[in-house]
Amino acid sequence: MLNLIQAMCDHWVHILVPMGFFIGYYLDKTSDEKLTAFRIKSMLFKRELKPNEEVTWK
Repeated sequence: MLNLIQAMCDHWVHILVPMGFFIGYYLDKTSDEKLTAFRIKSMLFKRELKPNEEVTWK
């Protein structure tokens, strides 16, 4: 048990940096989904899509 704690203390950068990357990636994706939902509902950006046209904001 003590060896595990010592290893975490020695290599905390190798643990926290990837965790921060994945947490940031997740938050960015959820933010994009919220903005896309807002844009679809917004009267400012509302327009008829052409046939087979996807939303411009992904």
